[in-house]
Amino acid sequence: VVIVKDFMGVILNQKKCRYCKEYFTPFNSLQPFCFKTECIQEHNKATREKKARKVKKEFKESDKSTLLKLAQTVVNKYIRLRDYKLPCCSCGHLEGRQFHSGHYENVAGKQQLRFYTLNINKQCSICNNYLSANLVPYRKFMIDKYGLEKVEWIENNNQRGNYTVEYLQRLIKVFRKKIKLYE
Repeated sequence: VVIVKDFMGVILNQKKCRYCKEYFTPFNSLQPFCFKTECIQEHNKATREKKARKVKKEFKESDKSTLLKLAQTVVNKYIRLRDYKLPCCSCGHLEGRQFHSGHYENVAGKQQLRFYTLNINKQCSICNNYLSANLVPYRKFMIDKYGLEKVEWIENNNQRGNYTVEYLQRLIKVFRKKIKLYE
């Protein structure tokens, strides 16, 4: 009988492997299966299938808040890909920083412009997080890019932003297709 202890001195008993059903002595108390090649491959396959089921469930989920988060993530990824070679819209910084998708009119104030792509541009994390979008140079950028009339329309837009589950699901599909074109 071989007595094996883990790093904390706990004596480890033999366990039954989750995949091949043979007994083995684990390296620590949390090890769920032996490290035979077949068992590792089976574990990796099960993990991939579990993640795939989770993604499908997440997309089919009819929970509006989940779909809003997913839609915002997909739109933000699209904006970062669209503006990949452009500098930060506020400070003009080009490299060496993390970049976000910064909203000119923020999401909390104007829900209706949350997914409006003219309202979202590539912005460095410093301008977006620490300078509250650095709005003065951002406005100049918006006027140069889209014109004063469009910027004033964005600023004065007071429509109601109420998204349905079907609209969000369609929006996610459309932007995923756009992302594939950029990748």
